[in-house]
Amino acid sequence: MTSFAHTKIIETIAKIDEIPTDPTEYTNWITGERHLKFVNANGTSDEVALLATGPFTYLVSQVVPNSQLFPLDKDDLLTWSSTPDTSIASYVTGGGREGMWIERGDTTNGSKSLKGAMDLVFWRTFEGWAGADRNYFEIHQEFTHLAGIHWRPEHRAYCKYDGNGDLDKVISVTSNIDATSGVKLVSVKWDKLEDYLAVADASLVQMFDFTLLRPGFFGGWPDGLEEKYDRSDQIFFRRKIAGDAAYTRGVQILSPRRAPSEIIEDIKAGWFGKRDEKHVEFTAYDFRHGKVATVSTAPAATTNYFEAHENELPFELSPAFFKPEVLSKYKTDRDKYTVSERSVSCRAAWYLKGYDVNEAGQVHAYICDLRRLPYTEQLHWLSFNEPPKTSISERAYTNDFLGEWVHFSHPLREIISMLRQWHEKKSPLWTLRDEKLFDRVSTPLTTSTDEWAEAFMDLSKLIAEGFETKIIRQWLGAAGIAYTKDDQSILLLEKLLGIDAASGGTGLGGLRAVQRIRSKVKGHTGSSEAQQIIDDAISTFGTYSKHFEQVCKAVVDDLRRIEERMWPPV
Repeated sequence: MTSFAHTKIIETIAKIDEIPTDPTEYTNWITGERHLKFVNANGTSDEVALLATGPFTYLVSQVVPNSQLFPLDKDDLLTWSSTPDTSIASYVTGGGREGMWIERGDTTNGSKSLKGAMDLVFWRTFEGWAGADRNYFEIHQEFTHLAGIHWRPEHRAYCKYDGNGDLDKVISVTSNIDATSGVKLVSVKWDKLEDYLAVADASLVQMFDFTLLRPGFFGGWPDGLEEKYDRSDQIFFRRKIAGDAAYTRGVQILSPRRAPSEIIEDIKAGWFGKRDEKHVEFTAYDFRHGKVATVSTAPAATTNYFEAHENELPFELSPAFFKPEVLSKYKTDRDKYTVSERSVSCRAAWYLKGYDVNEAGQVHAYICDLRRLPYTEQLHWLSFNEPPKTSISERAYTNDFLGEWVHFSHPLREIISMLRQWHEKKSPLWTLRDEKLFDRVSTPLTTSTDEWAEAFMDLSKLIAEGFETKIIRQWLGAAGIAYTKDDQSILLLEKLLGIDAASGGTGLGGLRAVQRIRSKVKGHTGSSEAQQIIDDAISTFGTYSKHFEQVCKAVVDDLRRIEERMWPPV
């Protein structure tokens, strides 16, 4: 789906191109004033038409160097005759010259002022192709590369991810395939185009033509002069009215609305993550002064060890503490966010490193890391901010302050580490179904049953769905061990390991617990058995987090036992 602004432009063109039935309205309509109003309004909007065609509307655009365009020669510009189907280059031979060479398009389209102009949109035709997409629009690669945008057919737009990780439809396209209203349109977000124009020292020249008449009742244009009109230095046109028909043909000049120097500085600031920089104040532990204090994420509000002798500011490594629900937002949108053991990232947008969870179940992060988040994300974290209940985690203290490796890890990390090795060694018993599964599994931190059940769902998808049932059965057959066609992977593995769980043997209890929670709790929420599993987890371990950790420990033991049988028996 194209951008909302794009659809509104199409609606506007379709409306102004409707032929009025009232005679008085028709007389006003052929003057093109409605169309001129549209062109003028669109030229100051947040999304600008680069190319538009409708029943009576025609608008194309070119990027023109300011050195060539100014001072304006309006009479010259009004001689344009531009079409977007001109090739950017062609093979040429002859003319008294030997061989063949490439000539790259530098058409003036009938105007000296447009020498050196560049088309942003090309209307191309696949000769011989009979499908609806025979004619399509192509965007000049120089602009798509500089804007960092990519064509996504499902959105009918050239897109990128913005600073919040949301899809930004920079250029939207409605072509023959989806032009149900009879209007074809290519539009661009002004801020991205303005960046380009500022750096290129250029302007966008929009050339428009509105030939307004009743089809079938037009006998041609009579002799006579056109009238020329200057609405401003930005928009001017020539018009001829002949009875019940008229045409309006003109030019609109769109230059950067802000000073080019300001735009360029803004671009450079964006490279270093400083664009629209805003900050918030967190309740944090100011360990330099040994107290809980309000600490801003503004760089000037904190200091580091190298500069501390010059001031009395809190250290930028001062930790702020948060309710565990602060991470729930990220765990519920796995396509957009990745929650790892000590980091959170948003696709192509931002990255928070160094968070951890202390003994009280609080999430904590350092001020210097929080300041790198977009302002909206800082506000999200602020809404869960609370005073510390205890110190930071032992792992964070050992890693971040002592600069040492910890010799302990959460059993979930051990599971993932072991499975990564299986994947790298191409284990015959287990196959990684999706690389993303490694990042999807995370420890539940809140009191949410859904988060807890989702964690076991992800763990089951990662481990159990990776076992190669066909291979396990082959190994059992080679070893002369009986099995049935209904036996699933865990039972088959237990038989391969010589475990008779039905006779009191120690089965793969960790894996069975994972599968039981997935099938009974995640799949049958509200059942009495599901509720009993939930009650047992809380009554025995106190929190979902501790229960998950205990099950992961059992899974680690199971995987180690399975690992001993990774290769087929001799």
